[in-house]
Amino acid sequence: MQEKNERKIDEIKLRLLQFAEHQGIPKGDFYRKISVPQSNFGGKSMESSLSSAKISEILIIFPELSADWILLGKGEMLRKNNTKSVAVASAPQAQASNGDMTINAPSELLNLLTSQQQTINNLSETIKNLTTHN
Repeated sequence: MQEKNERKIDEIKLRLLQFAEHQGIPKGDFYRKISVPQSNFGGKSMESSLSSAKISEILIIFPELSADWILLGKGEMLRKNNTKSVAVASAPQAQASNGDMTINAPSELLNLLTSQQQTINNLSETIKNLTTHN
């Protein structure tokens, strides 16, 4: 049983800080790049989770970051080099919107992002269900 005074630090935030350090990105620059205040990564705020939309944005900003690693702590931190990246750049363009932003990008990239967003949504729902039942 967890004591009331024991802090539950958000694992995703810890992994994001580990990623920034691994990439040699100063923390201040990292916070600006992901549009999150520094205060969100310190003190009591380390206990709060980032939204799935923010995590999705971070995965778009840093495509080399593995979604499995950041969300689940499984696998490698960095995605393996994708040989499709050159083909994606010349692929037909498509447009998608999630209500918050509109993206103009190659169709293949949008399919990947849509898939990642669905995975994030599913994992968020699983986490919600697990924390509700405990």
